[in-house]
Amino acid sequence: METQNEERTLNDSTAVKCSLLNNSLKYGLITGVAMVLLSLLFYVLDVTMTGWIQYASLVILLAGIVVGTLAYRDKCSRGYLSYGRSLGSGVLISAVVGLIMAIYSYLFFNFFDPGELLKIKQIAEEKMFEKGLTDEQVEQAMSMTKMFMTPVFIAISSLFSMALWGTVFSLLASIFIKKNDDSFDGAFPQS
Repeated sequence: METQNEERTLNDSTAVKCSLLNNSLKYGLITGVAMVLLSLLFYVLDVTMTGWIQYASLVILLAGIVVGTLAYRDKCSRGYLSYGRSLGSGVLISAVVGLIMAIYSYLFFNFFDPGELLKIKQIAEEKMFEKGLTDEQVEQAMSMTKMFMTPVFIAISSLFSMALWGTVFSLLASIFIKKNDDSFDGAFPQS
């Protein structure tokens, strides 16, 4: 008799720990920390975020969404997950990642290394000259980018960028992750 009660308590506590929000927070936090660590690694190694390297963080975001949503489906939803719940899981995970990256970006560019913004501006200016723009065109473009190159704007754009990419990835990943419960028992709600 005690074993049944202990098992029920265990299942009830597992259900609480396995909510969509808790799962999304967990995997969003893991993914966000991984992206911050990758960013810091690139900073320490003085790697310029150009070419394929700039997509490394998007690969981490996609992996976090897929792994987190699969974990929710398999551990919390008895192996079944609708497209909408899968999409919701991915969007919540990416929202948490976006919030973490926004905070990191703000702190990094405002306190840790404000000079990094100057480097980014110089690289952008060099690329414009390489494209053959005149001094006047480069000056005009740089004056426009100046207002967008602030820690606050970069933090806000990080938040929205992660949310946008996360939504796109979630829309696509949910096609493959969803698994409908076609069983007879799954058609009726449990009381």
